[in-house]
Amino acid sequence: MKRRLAILLLTILLAYANAYAVRIPLGRRALARSLKRRPTPAMENILRRDRLTAPRVLTRDRLVNRYTAVLRARTEVRSGLRAGTHLTSRISPGHPLASKTAQKWFGLPGRPDVREKVLLKRGTSVRFNKALGGKPGVGEITIVRPASKNVLRNVRRIR
Repeated sequence: MKRRLAILLLTILLAYANAYAVRIPLGRRALARSLKRRPTPAMENILRRDRLTAPRVLTRDRLVNRYTAVLRARTEVRSGLRAGTHLTSRISPGHPLASKTAQKWFGLPGRPDVREKVLLKRGTSVRFNKALGGKPGVGEITIVRPASKNVLRNVRRIR
């Protein structure tokens, strides 16, 4: 009985220590949500489609955008882009898209706060697809391997 209690207390202590280290809110609901994060059915379809698409190698450098939240952008500035990150297929001349327009065009789940300008180097392995849930005919690029923080050219807030 004492051993079970000791194991339970150690487990709780480790959970709180880990939560404190990564600053997860420790409310009962928040902790349950953070432990149960699963992709939505729509996101599962996107991930499945991305896995099935054959990767291609870029034959020349390509400048693209990434629309995302401020917290995600801060993480990416420090550590780079993760494998599977979605980017626009190209940059159009003229004014950058507004937050609401970018959400509609690319089928984003929420309104983005920032636009990252990303330079994909020649030889980068990528997957080309259409933006599901977005404007018909709008394409997107997904990087196959993680990219270093050096690929980010600038990060700007959008309105």
